[in-house]
Amino acid sequence: MKILAVILARKGSKRLKNKNLIYLNKKKLINHTFDLLKTCNLFTDTIVSSNDNRILNIAKKYKNFISVLRPESLSSDGIHPYKVTMHACKVYQKPVDGIFVFQPTSPLRKIETIKKMINIFKKNKMKNSVVSVSKVEEHPEWMLEIKKGFIKPLDSFKAYTKMSQKLKNLYRVNGLGYLITPKELFKEKTLVPKSALASICDSSFESIDIDTADDFLKAKSYVNYLNKNKKIDIT
Repeated sequence: MKILAVILARKGSKRLKNKNLIYLNKKKLINHTFDLLKTCNLFTDTIVSSNDNRILNIAKKYKNFISVLRPESLSSDGIHPYKVTMHACKVYQKPVDGIFVFQPTSPLRKIETIKKMINIFKKNKMKNSVVSVSKVEEHPEWMLEIKKGFIKPLDSFKAYTKMSQKLKNLYRVNGLGYLITPKELFKEKTLVPKSALASICDSSFESIDIDTADDFLKAKSYVNYLNKNKKIDIT
C-alpha cells in the first residue's frame, strides 16, 4: 500500500511568531516531525509544503523529502489545510492509496500512534479516512453562555448535578494526524469527511497542538518533566 506523507508548514503564524522554527528540547519544532518521518519508514514519499524558504531548505537536507513552495494564494491564515494538501497532491502527481497529513504543531506524536492510524486504515475494507481524536478536557455539558450578565448553560442546569464520571464520552479532533484517500480529499474537500474513522489518542502529552505561547509552555513543561523523570525519550 502506498501512503504519501504531507507536512504542512506555513510561515506567518500570528498567535505564536515563527512557531515552526522555535526550539523545543534543543530542536526546532519542524525537525521533530521531520526526524520522526525520516526514521519510521512508513511512507512512499514525504512532501513538505511551505511558503517559508527556511523550512524548505531544512527539508532539502532530508533524503527523499520533496520540497514544495506553495503559492501565495494558498499561504494566508484563512486557507484551509485541505486546499494546501490538494495542491501538494497535484504537484506530486503519482497515484497513492492514502495521504497522511502532518502539522509541525504536534511535535510529540509517537511512531506507534502513526502506525495505529495506518493499521485502522489498512484493515478497513472501504478505506475510509482516519482522524486522530482525544477525549475532551472541558465537557460541553458544563459550558456556559453569558447573556446580559447572566449565565446560561448550553444544555441544561441539570448538567451541574452530574458527576464527571456520568458524562458522555466526547472527543475532539486533536490535529495529530489525518489519513485520507485522494478520492475523499478531492470529493469532500475536507480532511475530516463524514465517513472518517476515529483513532483515539489517550495521551495528553502526544496530543498537544502548539498554536499559542501557552501551548508552547505547556509542551515545554511536559518535556522537562518527562526528561527529568526519564519516563520517555524525547528525540
